[in-house]
Amino acid sequence: MQKPGIEFLFIKGNTKCTDSTQLQSVRQQQHPKLNSLRMKGFQQFIDFINKQSQDQQQFKTCSQCAPQLLTTVLTYPPRIEIHNRKSSETKLTIKKSLVETLPDSNSQEKIKKNVRLIPQKQFSIKKTITCKNENSKDNQEINDLSILIAFTNNISVVPPERTIYKAFITKGNNGTLIRQCLKQRPWWILMDQPSEDLNLYWTQLRKQQEFESIKKYQLENVLFTKQQKKSINDKIKYNIQESEFQLFNQSSILRVHNHLECNFQVCNKKALFYNMKNYYLSINEDPFRYIPLTYHIQKGPCDPAYQEFEEYAQTNNVNLWIIKPGESSNRGNGIQVANSISKVKQIVSSNIHLNNSKKTFIIQKYLEKPLLYNKRKFDIRCYMLMTSINNQFKAYWYQEGYIRTSCKEFTLDDVEDKFTHLTNDAVQKKNQNYGKFETGNKISFNEFQKYLNDQHNYNFQIIINQLKKLSTDIVKATYQHLDPNKLFYSFELFGLDFMIDQDMKPWLIEVNTNPCLETCCPLLARLISHLIENTIRITIDPMYPPPASKKKHLQESKNQLELIFSSTLIDERTSQPMIKEDDEEQSDVDDDN
Repeated sequence: MQKPGIEFLFIKGNTKCTDSTQLQSVRQQQHPKLNSLRMKGFQQFIDFINKQSQDQQQFKTCSQCAPQLLTTVLTYPPRIEIHNRKSSETKLTIKKSLVETLPDSNSQEKIKKNVRLIPQKQFSIKKTITCKNENSKDNQEINDLSILIAFTNNISVVPPERTIYKAFITKGNNGTLIRQCLKQRPWWILMDQPSEDLNLYWTQLRKQQEFESIKKYQLENVLFTKQQKKSINDKIKYNIQESEFQLFNQSSILRVHNHLECNFQVCNKKALFYNMKNYYLSINEDPFRYIPLTYHIQKGPCDPAYQEFEEYAQTNNVNLWIIKPGESSNRGNGIQVANSISKVKQIVSSNIHLNNSKKTFIIQKYLEKPLLYNKRKFDIRCYMLMTSINNQFKAYWYQEGYIRTSCKEFTLDDVEDKFTHLTNDAVQKKNQNYGKFETGNKISFNEFQKYLNDQHNYNFQIIINQLKKLSTDIVKATYQHLDPNKLFYSFELFGLDFMIDQDMKPWLIEVNTNPCLETCCPLLARLISHLIENTIRITIDPMYPPPASKKKHLQESKNQLELIFSSTLIDERTSQPMIKEDDEEQSDVDDDN
């Protein structure tokens, strides 16, 4: 019987062999029957092991040893060395032994003696990963926040090969800060004026014509993998319900405005009142446990709502009321406090705005016994981000806020003193004591907690949880009226104002579009900059990924936007009547409400 050829083998587990022509045979001068074989790749290794198993059967290897033992890759004359680099990579090297002669006999018995057996437990074959970038998508863990956020909106945005996104940001209300955040993303450029090919148009107030340019798209559906769902749930605690997401690869032509269509449903005082009232009544709750007792006066003293107000005030001997413009107002303009029914009647009798448009009024019961901070009135400013992307409506609660204090000690002796009763920054900064007690009349939640510890032995987190619940109710009461045309992509950041009475009960005061982003003190310089960065990471980055040709160079930033509402996960659905918009368009302003 002729002796089989003896082969040399060289295998690298991190290199893939795609062509059998990579196998090279070199005739050795000393041994004409000895071939030198160079092999690359995992599959060839398996084929060679199978060949050796067949040889083992041919040589009639002991049947008792065969199940436990595995033949060496080469029987004679090379020796084998195995080096484990990583779990995903194995290198097998065959070196020529010192024996340079072949056995003289061709008998199977002598060849069998030269077969060296090793225990299988000492040599296991694992599936090699040929390249670090060739991980299966099914097993790939998602760590990028922007990718995770996109998946929660049932969309996967495909990064373009090369593109630059364009943004225009108005100057007022610290537009410089938004521009600075975008400058950290080299795939964005800032325009000096609006243009038709803008990707982001950031203004202080809603531009209705912008929504006409926001398109709808037909996208390709792709199934979620188990690993993708697990990564989303583990990283941001969001349970994907849908079995499919959609691929989107047109970010270069995607346009977005930083306001939701019909946002007046939230930030208009009369619309917010009706929406909150209707929502609480629909779930059999008293709305005036969460918002102060409110009346909307449309026709002056002749209005039925005014008659109802007057009857209640006289019956219950309640004379302290705060009157606000029913339409959009800002910076505390038009807000008055009255301590008599006759004064209220005098105020609501004037039903014409300065611009000759129709005026209505919101009359609310004034909180006579507010919780005070060092004997002065205060309110709480919080933030909420709403997004409407790919027909998925979500709301996020920002975990930081601040306390706005007044300059003067609280008293009911002079109800016309705005420095005592209105905590709006636009009002307080006109007082000579502005910043005297607290820098910028602002304190952090941590500072306020210390005050509560000293004065009331109370945990502020209890109030925070109630404010978060109130904010969620705002979304439930209004989200069906926001973005009514179901545009592909829009978002808005809102400022929420709350007050606390002396019984530690929180009250919703109002919601503001265009919340103040000015940084008048170190507290706001830190808080607002983080707020804007978090907002961009949740709303802008997922939809405008960096091109494949650019690397991300973003600093680590803790995400403090907490998901509190998702339209896909909501259980209770109530049908609310639509509040009609009758406000005229407003131009941008430089300051906040």
